[in-house]
Amino acid sequence: MDASRYFTAMHNAMSAQHPHAQLLLTVKLQDTCGNDACLELKQLPGENTSILCYSTMGRRCLNFQLFRKGWQLCHNADGQLVGRFPSSADGLIDETDFRAYCREDRLDLARTQRILSELRALAGADHQGSIPQNARTGAVITVESFVGAGARWIYWSQGPAPSQPLSAILYWLADFLAGSERRALQADPQAAHLAAQWLASDTAVFFHPSVPLTAMGPAASGAAAAVSRSRSAHTSPARNKSWQSILAVMASM
Repeated sequence: MDASRYFTAMHNAMSAQHPHAQLLLTVKLQDTCGNDACLELKQLPGENTSILCYSTMGRRCLNFQLFRKGWQLCHNADGQLVGRFPSSADGLIDETDFRAYCREDRLDLARTQRILSELRALAGADHQGSIPQNARTGAVITVESFVGAGARWIYWSQGPAPSQPLSAILYWLADFLAGSERRALQADPQAAHLAAQWLASDTAVFFHPSVPLTAMGPAASGAAAAVSRSRSAHTSPARNKSWQSILAVMASM
């Protein structure tokens, strides 16, 4: 399966899960080895939080799944050949439920507002970076924003990033990925530093999104107040495991 079909299939699968959601941001990571990833950040009508949908299988793994689907279509339950293997990948794609390869997580209000604010500031700032023709490592990253006037950024993962705020947003979202896809989006130490600063400034909101400060216990409210007084204060232990990579960076500062 080529990259174009992979991303189209994943987009259709993600759109089918939330047909009335507003698309905020798309991220396409095309690896030279087929370890692709597709992410879409969207908002449901009337909600202030956001949903992150992402694929859990790259193009290389989907090629195997399509071959498996083709084998099933031309064999019966006993393994006997009862038909011909499909001659076109289009038929296999139509027979495959790509929603099985999609996952989703909800981002809280604070993270959603931060991302929307940064995307509004970057609206209209399109970027087309230099993509090497014969690269053996790295990945092409394509990011498209639908916030405000929108913007589109295309660049090589091992080249200069279009902007640090955009790289920090991708650093956050990559926490939901794994393997080479995650490493490609979290390779910039400056982006890690900025993401850690954002996290440190809003720790009380991130870890207590629905509990007012006055309703916390004495220990919790005291810790949250300390964070709000100084960004250099030590961060409370994370209750959300998806933030461990950022907190690990903070601990080393």
